[in-house]
Amino acid sequence: MKAVKLFLPFLLIFAFIFSSLEVNASNFFSDVPVNLPYYEAVMRLKSLDIVSGKTDGTYGINDPVTRAMIVVFINRLSGFRQEAEKYKSVPSVFKDVPQNYWAVGDINLAAKLGFTSGIGNGLFDPNGKVTYVQALGFVLNVLGHKNLKWPEGVLEKAKEVGLTEGINLNPNDIIKRGDLALILNKALDCQLVTSK
Repeated sequence: MKAVKLFLPFLLIFAFIFSSLEVNASNFFSDVPVNLPYYEAVMRLKSLDIVSGKTDGTYGINDPVTRAMIVVFINRLSGFRQEAEKYKSVPSVFKDVPQNYWAVGDINLAAKLGFTSGIGNGLFDPNGKVTYVQALGFVLNVLGHKNLKWPEGVLEKAKEVGLTEGINLNPNDIIKRGDLALILNKALDCQLVTSK
């Protein structure tokens, strides 16, 4: 966990500097024109290599986020993109994540870093859809906000630190990639909690 605490501030400084540069997200993704509310968030996250698109050249703003997807994004948000590669060869932490699964390295790493403990009984449910409150919980965990009361404490803390501003979802709504981009982008500007 110390590595997370040390790296995230450097990523935040880089994000602040980079956010002042002009980059055209439509050069990245055909479905993210400049007039969309997700444009700036997706542009910044793509430029920082936190999110990536689909093979058809789109970002998939309306695609639901899976549990495998969110751990990939939070590992990258924390600066562990390269580290996840090393964990591909480590035996899978969860019974329902095959060794050849596309995100096995990220899932193993997220478990090691304490970003996820699965859904119980040694399972992770990699293809399960993530709800809005679950996404907030993942991101708050990365920011150092641990042991929050579920779901009230998560929602309150997310609102307090500014993760929910401009997002109109119910806690149990399935989150889509566009809204997750808004949350991840806001997380880059949040203060990292170093001790709890």
